Amino acid sequence: MNAIRQIFDDASEQLRIDLPPELHHRRVEVIILPLDEPIAPRKETGGPRYRTFRVDERVILDRDALHER
Repeated sequence: MNAIRQIFDDASEQLRIDLPPELHHRRVEVIILPLDEPIAPRKETGGPRYRTFRVDERVILDRDALHER
């Protein structure tokens, strides 16, 4: 995969990107991201993603019981 990265310090209204010959007449993707804005942090979902249960008895199975079919 060929990747082209260009950073424009003072972007005008239009940008010109010269593609190399190996990308001519091919399907390409163009992504434009601002570099001066921080990326928003992911919001926490509020609490753990698991639940803890209390049990009266703990059962530990042996290897054969765990893998029986």
